[in-house]
Amino acid sequence: MHQYKEGLPPTLAGVLELVRQEVFERGFKQGFEQGFKQGFEQGFEQGMKQIITGLIEKGAEDEWIADVAKLPVTKIREIRIELK
Repeated sequence: MHQYKEGLPPTLAGVLELVRQEVFERGFKQGFEQGFKQGFEQGFEQGMKQIITGLIEKGAEDEWIADVAKLPVTKIREIRIELK
């Protein structure tokens, strides 16, 4: 596309450049937002797992941890099994 741009009338060349920039920026923005969201979710899950692990190691009961963490008891039990 770049090789033909110079031979186009300035108005058409300008429109093509704006479209290219918009497509690039939209793609970058969407990719950044998706990556940020995914990273945040993974970090949150890892942090929760560390806290739950600490509570398990301190002797807290699965039902209490599940209630406080707002997670199913089965998830707490899965984490407990991973620790063994």
